[in-house]
Amino acid sequence: MEITIITDSIEKGPTSVGKYTENLVRKLLEINKDKKVEIILIYGGGKNLDIYKKAREVMIPLFKREHSFFPIKVLVFLITILWNIKRDFGIINFIKKENVDVLHIPHLGRPAPPIVYLVFDFDNTSLIVTNHGMANLILPPKLCWGKFFTVSRIIHYTEYLKWKYLFKTRFKIMITVSHSEKKNISKNLGIPPDKIRVIYHGADYKNGNTKRNRESEKILQQNYGINFPFVFHLSAYQPKKNVENIIKAFAIAKNKYKIKEKLVIGGKQPNHLKRLVKDLKIEDDVIFVGFISEEELPLFYSAAEAFVFPSFHESFGMPILEAMAYGCPVITSNIFSMPEVAGKAAILVDPYNPEKIANAIYKVVSDKKLRRKLAKWGIERAKKFTWERCAKEHLKVYLLVT
Repeated sequence: MEITIITDSIEKGPTSVGKYTENLVRKLLEINKDKKVEIILIYGGGKNLDIYKKAREVMIPLFKREHSFFPIKVLVFLITILWNIKRDFGIINFIKKENVDVLHIPHLGRPAPPIVYLVFDFDNTSLIVTNHGMANLILPPKLCWGKFFTVSRIIHYTEYLKWKYLFKTRFKIMITVSHSEKKNISKNLGIPPDKIRVIYHGADYKNGNTKRNRESEKILQQNYGINFPFVFHLSAYQPKKNVENIIKAFAIAKNKYKIKEKLVIGGKQPNHLKRLVKDLKIEDDVIFVGFISEEELPLFYSAAEAFVFPSFHESFGMPILEAMAYGCPVITSNIFSMPEVAGKAAILVDPYNPEKIANAIYKVVSDKKLRRKLAKWGIERAKKFTWERCAKEHLKVYLLVT
């Protein structure tokens, strides 16, 4: 049996989706040591990873978009759409030529709908797609895209149309990442529940359970100027990540509960958050560190007094498990997938209520015994989510549809 996986998301997708695809492939290759199935990876050539050498590799180049000047950016965007269509024809021709049994697309988020897949006859090839969540089906537009009608909003709307009217009859099985998101997708897109399989992500902690020590503290101080107790948040900014309420809650915790900790925010964040920090007069206590490498991220999780992640919506919430795996107490939302992932190993709060978030922050940072309990429970909870289990459940789905 031939299983073909398109790995574009490792090179160009959102960080969490790239982690999912890479870890899935790595574990599939490990559990397939006896070569009972042939794994073929179609990739774009942007990264020279070892996984491509361990499987049968097919390189069909991706188009690189690297211009920031607006008129050129628009032109490049249009060229990218045409390039994707051309590339899809190349992928389909390969699948027809090889008579592939299963085609798995781990991520469909692109500037254009995959038009070519709509006209291809999938009678001999079982198509499996992973939907990583559609907050735009369930949240008001302001919480998905902000106040303005942006290109991002247009892309997300085409994503909705792609699933609702074009693509849902083409796949044998859709994989999604939580029961919460399965319910959301089935209800709002009209996809029968029996066509959707829930497979959880794994906890990603490549360097083991890194404990706080002098060496890690030294690196944080040298590279980021952090030599103080802190609570931590990490995200690539989207309105649904609720960073505004995290900042407001931290200001309440500072003023009302007089906590000594600072707030460290990782990931690319917009300037209006820095203005909010200034307006709340807490600029000396909030540090925006920007992008954090995969190698240094464990240092933040293991050193933080708490990880604060009260999103308005998550289809899974991979950072919750990452923080838990490193023994960092977690504060997250009591809605959608977050209670499903965190279980009883985190403090759950109403994400719309900064007072509640502030109170949770105060409880954690002021109670050493509670922090130890949450750290212990979190490590045990994270162990239940493994990439090996994720890969084995994917393999079951592959075998099911052939």
